[in-house]
Amino acid sequence: MHIYCYLIYHEVVKMKHVVLNNKLYRYSINENHTTDQVAVFLLGALQDIESVKMYSDHFSKTLTCITLEIPGTGYAEPLGAQVSISEQSDMLLDFLKYMNIGAAHLIGFSYATAIAAEICGVWKGVQSLSICGGVPGIPESGIAATKKMIAASTLSKREFAATFVDSLTADVEGIPRSAVIKKAMLKNISNLDDSRINMFFDNSVRLLVHKPSNISQITVPAVICAAEHDPYVTTKIAKEFSDQLPNSHFIVIKNSDHLAHLQHPERVANALILMASTAVHVEKTLHGLTN
Repeated sequence: MHIYCYLIYHEVVKMKHVVLNNKLYRYSINENHTTDQVAVFLLGALQDIESVKMYSDHFSKTLTCITLEIPGTGYAEPLGAQVSISEQSDMLLDFLKYMNIGAAHLIGFSYATAIAAEICGVWKGVQSLSICGGVPGIPESGIAATKKMIAASTLSKREFAATFVDSLTADVEGIPRSAVIKKAMLKNISNLDDSRINMFFDNSVRLLVHKPSNISQITVPAVICAAEHDPYVTTKIAKEFSDQLPNSHFIVIKNSDHLAHLQHPERVANALILMASTAVHVEKTLHGLTN
């Protein structure tokens, strides 16, 4: 395995890069010295480490949080659409081995769901699985929208931004800061580099052809979060995914759509860290009893 790494600083995020098997990974580490437990935090479409800093900071109050852009996500190495989700999960495994991580809690948004579910089948170190706004592949409720977004991504950034926001949001009273969040997202997507738009295209094609291989074998404690008014991953489809996992807790984030992580950040963050918090609490209790 060919390896080199270096550090850069982006605003207040201490960013690290490593190249494994000629592919670039980006990651940050928020350390917690009160426990040996670790969370590996994987990101959704068009997210990057800087944009989820609030979540990384929140998770690190409980345990060490490694926020990771594996190849094909964020600003890491782009991957062609012919690379499978299974191959991406192998890349995640390469990173875990490089970091000498023997066990970890997996936390993921949206796109990362498919990768996290696959790694559960090939890595015995998964301690828990926490997901928000995703199922392992393109949900039935999102197939038509995904095709529209793929088509729009080939036209213009403005067209893509409008289609992306329209496909993932709901015009429902009670969703906090909905208009402001939509406006900001339209602006941010319109200003993305072409490489990020191309990455979205490739990831969407990758998900469209993905067939999960091992959902029924995921027995670790899990939390599946769904947004009440998500038009893309509906609560029905998210619940069906949750019901396939024998040790799963299903949580609905009220008054939210697919952008629940922006509309209710504290509620989503608390839900996603639930399983890891329980494990850390047990660890500390047992440590107290034996010392």
